[in-house]
Amino acid sequence: MKNLYWLSIAFGLVVAGFFLADRRFTEVGLIGALICAGLTLGLGFWWFKPRPMWQGILLGALAQPVVFSLNNQMVGISNKLGITHLDAALYSPLPEETIKLLGVVIIVAAFKNVRHPYQAAAIGMAIGLGFDAMENVPFILHAAIDNLDGDLWGVIITGIGRFFTGAFSHALYTGVAAWGVGKLYAGARHGYWQVAGFWLAGIALHTLFNASLIITGDWPVTFFLTALITWTLIIWGLRFIRKQDRKYAAQKSETTLPTKDPEYSS
Repeated sequence: MKNLYWLSIAFGLVVAGFFLADRRFTEVGLIGALICAGLTLGLGFWWFKPRPMWQGILLGALAQPVVFSLNNQMVGISNKLGITHLDAALYSPLPEETIKLLGVVIIVAAFKNVRHPYQAAAIGMAIGLGFDAMENVPFILHAAIDNLDGDLWGVIITGIGRFFTGAFSHALYTGVAAWGVGKLYAGARHGYWQVAGFWLAGIALHTLFNASLIITGDWPVTFFLTALITWTLIIWGLRFIRKQDRKYAAQKSETTLPTKDPEYSS
């Protein structure tokens, strides 16, 4: 399975190369995109202790260009079927959460490092972190070119907006979806049904986030409520994973402690 992981990385690199080669950019836009990606990854490595999985971050970053083309296909399908009112769910949540969850399965199968559901959730959050960092790049590059008030102002407004509302939003969605994979690998009953259930939960969260931003034009307060709820869930999720990691480490140390010989015990 490790070969499948590295094959996925190679495929992602090729797609990312074509994806980035088509981007028009200015120097200000490029610098702004790199700063935003660096800030996202830096805070992610700091906050995602104790398990900042570099394998997940790399796979998530390279999955974003792949999903970009799938999103465009979903738009075409929804237009042909006359279901554009479902774009909040179909345009990005369905293909993105499916591909990212597939990445979780590949990493778990390749590196055999999941004994508890929280460990799969941590891998999912790492994949989402890499996806977030890469996804912001084209938005900022385009903002620098398209903003009528100047490239610097476009970079600042777009960078702050993207970071404020969803610097780690994909980490949240994929962390939730990956919990089901962790339950399956931990040997839970009805594991496959739990994989499906948590995958749908991740899609639902993503859809709610997209829908809330769509109505922001009519109700600007929605922007701030969305950011508040998203950050609250992310911080809670990180604290929960850290708590589970400490609990699991304590249980593991207890099972590995040498027992006293009864002859010498008091």
